[in-house]
Amino acid sequence: MALKRTSLENYTLLLVELNKMRHTEFKAKTFLKKMRPFCKTSHLKYKRLFVRVRGSNIGICIQVQDDCFVVTQTYSIHEFVFYCNSQKTLLSKLLKHNLLTA
Repeated sequence: MALKRTSLENYTLLLVELNKMRHTEFKAKTFLKKMRPFCKTSHLKYKRLFVRVRGSNIGICIQVQDDCFVVTQTYSIHEFVFYCNSQKTLLSKLLKHNLLTA
């Protein structure tokens, strides 16, 4: 495997990791640790998460609320609201709606 991966390779590896994940309760710190090998991540007090697939120009901002996640894609005015409580479900919804790819 190459030392520098393209965004498509990182995206594909993220899909493989999604298949390995179990449905566990969402914890921001654990979620960021799982995403870190494939995505560039940062956060503000674990209430606002910034995630971008490595090599991609487009990223997302996830606002963690008590009952939902509000997701905004960079350079977009649209917001997506996901009601779920599992890391795997949230990640699958992000991939399903193409929020992590350009």
